[in-house]
Amino acid sequence: MSKIFTRAFRVRWGELDPSGTVSPANYLRYLIETAWDWGVAAGMDANYSQSPDVFWLIRETEIRFLRPLRHNDEFDLTIWMVNWQRVRGTRCFELTRKDGGEVVAQGTQHIVYMDAKTGRPTNLPEAEIEKFRLEDPRVFPFERFPKVLPAEAVYTMQRRVEWMDLDSYEHVNNVIYVNYAEEAAAQDFSARGWSPAQLAEAGLGVAAKRVHIQYLSLALWGETLNISTHPLEVNETGGSRYVGMTHADGSLAAECILDWELVDRQSGEARPLPVELRG
Repeated sequence: MSKIFTRAFRVRWGELDPSGTVSPANYLRYLIETAWDWGVAAGMDANYSQSPDVFWLIRETEIRFLRPLRHNDEFDLTIWMVNWQRVRGTRCFELTRKDGGEVVAQGTQHIVYMDAKTGRPTNLPEAEIEKFRLEDPRVFPFERFPKVLPAEAVYTMQRRVEWMDLDSYEHVNNVIYVNYAEEAAAQDFSARGWSPAQLAEAGLGVAAKRVHIQYLSLALWGETLNISTHPLEVNETGGSRYVGMTHADGSLAAECILDWELVDRQSGEARPLPVELRG
């Protein structure tokens, strides 16, 4: 088995958002599908992955979007391990178009090997680590999730966890938190006078440039998450915003930073922000 694993994809219609490009959450779906297939190729088949004794936990993901993907685009997603230290590892990934090899997106993900009985991290056997270890892996720049201070002007909403949000482990799927974060951003824009419909009428769209998310505790069916968001910085054509998702007791389930840009829907070129979105 190659220690650098590649899987091919073709963009399906249902993976597009209203702007006609692949939504950020679906990039993470592609990543998870590739990681599962990589494990199967290494001998970690469905029985191993669904073991009642151990499981994998994603702690943090950062992905930078360089080019949009549209319906029927074909691309490769390549993934490889950067390092592994006792209970946790770092892997990098890259998406490239099949027609010419243009880089679409790149990122880094941190994972933890967990003991299901204790709920605590446990050592991955050395024999398993050797299946993925590279001598001189390519590494992308990665920033640890920053400490974000409370803000005064915060938009808040609530989201009840639904059955469709869950994965086979019966907790909220990792990619769904990105959907929650994008919904909070859209609601905030709408409260400022720029709903998705108003943006579309003006020929504008919001393009994700980077998603950085860390997962801190599990969210389960039926509970209500409190979601808050506020800008971290704003420039002439976009900015960066924080989204925090907390349980009823105030503890964090996940937190996310979204870097975004306002673009022309047809050309994809950056456009100046309306005054209402600059605050």
